[in-house]
Amino acid sequence: MDKFIYEIEVNKRYEDVLDEIAEKLEKAKFGVIWRLNFQDKLKEKGVAYDGNFTILEVCNPYKAKEALEKDVKVGYFLPCKIAVYEEADKVKVGFMDPEYILKNFENEGLNEIAKHVKETIISIINNLK
Repeated sequence: MDKFIYEIEVNKRYEDVLDEIAEKLEKAKFGVIWRLNFQDKLKEKGVAYDGNFTILEVCNPYKAKEALEKDVKVGYFLPCKIAVYEEADKVKVGFMDPEYILKNFENEGLNEIAKHVKETIISIINNLK
């Protein structure tokens, strides 16, 4: 992991990766709260962007509740974001490491929650290959 970002290259079509991630997240008790397609959103605002770049805001509601009960300021970092984009004809998938983000909170329970979320998302992403 590159300090705070975990990213892999996937040998699948961009659209297929987005659908597959959503399915795998649901099986792991995560949900996609919001899907932001930058190409479409920028076009709505009159700005042309030719690249494929989508952010999936994802959350495990049980872990989110648990984390918020330990420290409500964790809400600044929720939900987790998974990026799916194309670069040089390659599809890449990645996310920010929740353990890295929460390392300055002095609450061991938060670290355990962040570790669980990180391991789950890494497993989902790695199974896209």
